Formats: sequence, structure tokens, C-alpha cells
Amino acid sequence: MTTKLYAKEDVRAHLDLADSLATVEKTYAELARERVLNPPKLTMHLGDDGEWPDRNAFSIDMPAYVDWLDVAGMKWAVATWDLDTEIPISSQILLFDLDTGRFTAVMEGMYVTGVRTALQSVVGLQHLVSDIPSTIGLFGSGFQAGFQVSTIDSLTHVDEFRVYDVDAESARQFTAELNPQTDATVTVADSATEAASQAAVITVTDSKTPVLESEWLDDASFVIALGSYRELTDEAIFAADHVVVDQVDQCLQRGALADAAARGALTEDDIDATIGSVLTGGYSGEIDLDDSTLFVPIGLGALDIALAQRIHNGDTATDISEFSFI
Repeated sequence: MTTKLYAKEDVRAHLDLADSLATVEKTYAELARERVLNPPKLTMHLGDDGEWPDRNAFSIDMPAYVDWLDVAGMKWAVATWDLDTEIPISSQILLFDLDTGRFTAVMEGMYVTGVRTALQSVVGLQHLVSDIPSTIGLFGSGFQAGFQVSTIDSLTHVDEFRVYDVDAESARQFTAELNPQTDATVTVADSATEAASQAAVITVTDSKTPVLESEWLDDASFVIALGSYRELTDEAIFAADHVVVDQVDQCLQRGALADAAARGALTEDDIDATIGSVLTGGYSGEIDLDDSTLFVPIGLGALDIALAQRIHNGDTATDISEFSFI
């Protein structure tokens, strides 16, 4: 058996968005049923934490086993923040066949990561709010933000994205590039408060200090926090009526909740549900129309492995509706 190599162009050509959304939902549900192994991300700091070595970089390993696809695999991502490059993060996905004892595929991982991260937001919009808002406030205008706009635009009926970035020129270039490619209108928000005042807000930044304040949010806001660091103030976290994550242990270690958890201000008891438990009917809480909800999907290796395996199987356009999500 040979190991197949997939470049970004191969991934893009064979990844079907509707199928991928169903794959993400199925994998979330199977994780809740304890039929997916997904250890928390293993991070190796290379100076981005202010310690030795002075390289301002980090590496993340994301292993997983997905039973419904009978695949084991890992994504390895390395960020090199000081390099003069458009995308400072690179990643590869490895797939392994347990029956043959061989690696079956090595796949460029950044396109899968971009789509997967955006699909997390689509799942939240479809299952954690009563109606998908017509306008979404978006914090950030980088690599991941582009996938958020294009993927949400393709799979929902959002009318407008209002984009805020501390680099106003970056936001202008972003909207100029995305507008011709989307049905929704993509505009620059005049201020952070304007972006935050929408019924749904997505933060997708690499900021290590809060970009979103509690007082900017409406009482019934829906916030999706995707960044790896501290994008929200403690007040913005605890103001939510429902805090939903993709995996509890991982979200206590990395992402919007990690700083509060490290200080002891937030514990596992403050997390209401996982998205998998919502999909499978295991969350007893009722998310009412006037409730505010915070969704923190920090990203699961299991999703990357599942999406990659579907591409490798060549069945990304097949029907997986036989699987029950709820």
C-alpha cells in the first residue's frame, strides 16, 4: 500500500461543504457518545510564551481516532509568527490504517483547518440560536476570517458581515476582496462596538488581550470565540446564559476560557455543555430566544481527521444522512 500525498489544490477540489458539515456534526455527536478519541492538543512553545527559545513560534500536535470512519490520525501545525509570510501557520494531516498498519495519506492541512473552523461556526449558528441572524459581526480579517465569511455565506442565508480589525487597512482590503465572491454584503465596521452590537458575533483573532467587552454585547447575543488566546474579558464570559464548548478539557487549557481557568476564576462547573451533547439531546438546558450564548470551539483534531478521511476515501459527496445526529 502506498501513502497518497494531497496538495492544497487536491483538498480544495475534493472537499464538499455540505458533506463536510454533516461530517463535523456526526463527529461531534460521536465524541459525545464516547466513540471518538480526542486527547487535548499537545503544545510545544518556542518562545511565543516569552520563554526560551526566542523564536516566537509554537507547535501543536492533534491526534485522534474516529470510530465511525475507522481511522487514526494526527494533525501537526507549526506557527512562526516573525516570518514575513502571508500565512504564518503551516500544517499537515497524517492518516493511518489500523488494519494494515500503514500510513495511508499525508495531506496539506491549512485548507482543511480553515474550512473546519468555519464549519464549527455554522454548527453553532444552526443549533445554538433559534434563528440565524441576518447580520454577523466579525472580529479579525486574517486567513481564518476569510473562511468564516465564504463558508457561512455558502451554507446559510446571512445577509451581511460587519468586519472589525485593529488594522483598519487590513479590514478594508479584506472586504474589498471578499465582497465580489459572496452573496452576503461584507462591510467594514466603524468601531468594535458596532461589530459587537450584532445578534451574532465571531471573534477569530490571534490577540492575547481581550478584543470584546461585555458592555458592547446585546442581552441576547450569540458569541463564537475561535481564537487560541484570550479574546474575551471575564465579564463577557460570565455574562452568557449558556457556555458551550467542543471539548471541556481542551477549552480549559487553550482559547477564550483558558486564562480565566488558569487563574481559578473559571472551572469545569462553569461550562454548561459540549456541542456534541447539544446535538445528541444530552443538554438539559433550554436555550431561549432572549438568552445569550457563548460558543467556544477551540478545534478538535478529530474533525480534521474525519474531514481528511472523507476526502481520502473519495466519498465526500456521498450521503451520510443514515447517521443520526440527535
